[in-house]
Amino acid sequence: MKKVILIGVPRHNNLGDNAIAAAEEKFIKENLPDYKYYEIEEEKVNEQLNTIKKDIKDDDIILYHGGGNIGDEYLYVEEERRNLIKEFSNNLIIILPQTIYFKNKEELEKSKEIYGKHHNLVFCAREETSYNVMKKEFKNNKVILVPDTVTYLNETKNGETRNGLLCIFRNDTEIKMTEEERKTVKELGKKYFEKIEYDDTAVGDPIPTSEKREEKLEKMFEKYRRAELVITDRLHGMIFAAITSTPCIALSNYNHKVKDTAKYLSYLGYIKYIDNMNDLEKNIKELLNTKYLPYDNKELKEKQKQLIEIIRQNG
Repeated sequence: MKKVILIGVPRHNNLGDNAIAAAEEKFIKENLPDYKYYEIEEEKVNEQLNTIKKDIKDDDIILYHGGGNIGDEYLYVEEERRNLIKEFSNNLIIILPQTIYFKNKEELEKSKEIYGKHHNLVFCAREETSYNVMKKEFKNNKVILVPDTVTYLNETKNGETRNGLLCIFRNDTEIKMTEEERKTVKELGKKYFEKIEYDDTAVGDPIPTSEKREEKLEKMFEKYRRAELVITDRLHGMIFAAITSTPCIALSNYNHKVKDTAKYLSYLGYIKYIDNMNDLEKNIKELLNTKYLPYDNKELKEKQKQLIEIIRQNG
C-alpha cells in the first residue's frame, strides 16, 4: 500500500497549529482512504530523517504541515523543511497551505535555491499575498492557492446558548496590538456584554498526543460556541470563529495573513476585519443585531480538493 506521510506535526501548545494538524489528518483520511497514513512530529524530523528514508519509497507522498512558517520568523522550521526537500528529491512533496514572510533576503535566496532544484515540489499558499510572492520567488515550482486547512472542519453545533464577549489576543513575538487598543476593547466590552472572557490559543502545556490535541481543541471550540462575539488578533482566533459560526471581529497583525484570510471568509457575513479601532463599535453593533446562516464551507472544500487531484495525477 502506498503511504502518505505528514511531516512537521506540532506538539507545542499553539492550538492554531494543532487545529491545522487535526484538519490535515481528517482531510487525508477522508480523501485518500487507499493510502496508509503516517505522521512525524516537528521536533523529531531531523533526528528521524535517516530512519524514515529507509521506509519511504519514491511513489510515496510527502506532505509538509501547513501554517505560517515559510520564512525567517521561525527559521528552525525553514531549515528543517530545506533539509527534507533536499533529501527526498524523487518524491512528490506538497507544502500544505502556508503564509510566506521573509525579512532577510539572504535566507529567501537560500530557500529559493534549494526549492528550485526539486522538480516535483508543490507549494500551497493559504492567502493571496503569499500566492503572489510564491509565484514570483519559486518560479521552478508549482504554486496553488488553497484555503487554510482548518476551514475544512465544521465545529458548529445547534442549541448552544451564547453569552458574553470572548477576546483571543496574542502575547508573543507577532503581537501588534497596543495597550491602548486593548483598553478600547475592554471599555466597549463592558458597554455591550454582561461578561468578558480573555484567552489565547497558545497557552498551557505542550500537547503530547493526537488524542490530547482533540480534547484541547474541543474545549476551545466550546468557548467559541458559548460566545456572542469574538474579538481577536490571531489568524486562527478568527478561523475558529468561522468554523463554529461565531460572529467575530478580526484585528490586524504584523503581516498580511489575517487581513488576506478575512477576505475569503467575508462571504460568511459574521466575520469582519478592521484596520482601524474607530470602526470597532459600529461592527460590534452590526454583528449583535444581525442573524447569520451557520458555517458553510462547501466552496472552500472544493478548492482544497486541488491537492487530491495533484496526488492522483502523480500516483
